[in-house]
Amino acid sequence: MKTTKPDHPIESNTDTSPGVDGASNLVSPERVKRAPATLFGAQRIAVLTKFRFMGDTVVATPFIGQLRSHFPAATIDLLAAPTVVDALANCPHLDRIIPVDIRGVSRWQHGKDLFNLLKQGNYDVAFVLNRSLHCAVTAALSRIPARVGYANELRRYLLTVPIPYGFDRHEVDCHLDMLRSIGLSTEHALPDLWITVEEMDHARVVLARQGVERGKPIIGVQPGANDPYIREWGAERYAAVAEQLASEMNASVVLIGGKAERETADRMAAAMKSPPINLVGEQELRSALSTIGLCSLWLGNDTGLLHCAVAQRVASVGIFGPNKVNRWGYDSPRHRSLVSFPTIQASDDNAVRRCIDAISIEEVAEAARSVVNALEVDRPDTVSTQEIAVRTPKRAPYFAAKLSTASAATVRRR
Repeated sequence: MKTTKPDHPIESNTDTSPGVDGASNLVSPERVKRAPATLFGAQRIAVLTKFRFMGDTVVATPFIGQLRSHFPAATIDLLAAPTVVDALANCPHLDRIIPVDIRGVSRWQHGKDLFNLLKQGNYDVAFVLNRSLHCAVTAALSRIPARVGYANELRRYLLTVPIPYGFDRHEVDCHLDMLRSIGLSTEHALPDLWITVEEMDHARVVLARQGVERGKPIIGVQPGANDPYIREWGAERYAAVAEQLASEMNASVVLIGGKAERETADRMAAAMKSPPINLVGEQELRSALSTIGLCSLWLGNDTGLLHCAVAQRVASVGIFGPNKVNRWGYDSPRHRSLVSFPTIQASDDNAVRRCIDAISIEEVAEAARSVVNALEVDRPDTVSTQEIAVRTPKRAPYFAAKLSTASAATVRRR
């Protein structure tokens, strides 16, 4: 579906990515006719992402950036998890980041608070990237004229432009479908973060105090994760591969993560002959992101920090369960996702655990060598505080991880 409007600066969609036709099929002719008038004239836009997890919103940054390119004069507000306020600080595409904290709040109170925020915003358009039914209901009750979102569950009747959500496609592409479905052009992209020169310099000082020589390669590792049984590869395995790679690269190993992951990080450190620098639980979020940006290589589980490493174009190897890789993984010369699929299809936690355990130390080490030696493309420069408002980092080509056995080094079946 291509939607055009005479004398309007927004380009029609020329992206032929999977999902464009599927998005069009769910938009009724009546809604197609109504949507452009409201959308193209939008002055105030709300973007709603998940209210629990930072990584989900980092993955939405390609959508946010391209939304801004189509609506340069509109006010764009992001409603997201409180941690996103820090994670996306300095984002040039947003006018405001509004934290929505649902911790310790009843569903009724959460709905009331969100309703009030949406009503106070006086928005013309809401892009509801959050796939919860509760979020769609609240957006509808707030009477925002145009509401674009996913048609899963009963949500299609609450949205003016409902589109399909493809569980077999990457989250970046699913979000971009929202723009494609209303006839706007898109381009494949990786997530972005905006770290300042000052923040990077501070991270260098912190590492220097820990004994890291300036200019020496750094291997960043996050051995921990939320839901450790179905996400963590294993502290001792990370210790083995990090020690091997550190010797080859003459690199320092730095462990990064949240306070809840400290026990896992301590086990990894104890398993290494040369103790790593263990910063897990000791850094504020922006400091951790700056430290990640200094790394030559990132090794980690399926977590938000993996997306933050990719967003800074740090060569990365992510370890995934078979139920997550197609939506959250990366497969390109600089960013690899390792996954093992069961011979017989299964989705229970024990099956996921067996698949994660099937990924070997040597496979991770070999993937790490590959991404480190790959040509570095469009790594975003750090920018000064003064430049943040007028500069947008370059984006590298985006390649979604494929559920295929074609790439034996990335995808295997057991």
